Amino acid sequence: MTRVEQIPRYGDEEFLDAWSTAWSCGDPDRLLPLMAPDALYRDDGSDLDFHGHDEIARFYRFMLRFAPDSAIRFTAAHGDADGFAARWTWSGTASGRLRLGDRVHETNGAAFSVEGVAWCGLTDDGLLASHVDYYDMRAVVQAVAVDPGA
Repeated sequence: MTRVEQIPRYGDEEFLDAWSTAWSCGDPDRLLPLMAPDALYRDDGSDLDFHGHDEIARFYRFMLRFAPDSAIRFTAAHGDADGFAARWTWSGTASGRLRLGDRVHETNGAAFSVEGVAWCGLTDDGLLASHVDYYDMRAVVQAVAVDPGA
């Protein structure tokens, strides 16, 4: 008998751990089942939007090129069946370039850690319809850029 893996939904006891693992495991295919096929991911710190699974997977790979050891830990969430806000910490070691708009920052190999909040909307069946991250990208740039002012 084939076992079908149950995808946790917001409100399930294991949701925050599963969501943290999905963002931190290095495989976008672990994240995408939590998101609606037409979901929006917005990285407000970088002023970038990604629509649908293909673009969200592209963002995920971009994040790993910047910091292959990226770890995102969700620590608390509050909301209802329509959506929720969640606190998180993103940490890692910068080993690739960091592109922000028209600027490309060479990185110094330093470790970084930044706290943020995700504002998420949900579909009727509990998948993430939208995920918008709010955080201080300037703090990341200051920690890892060879020339933060450039």
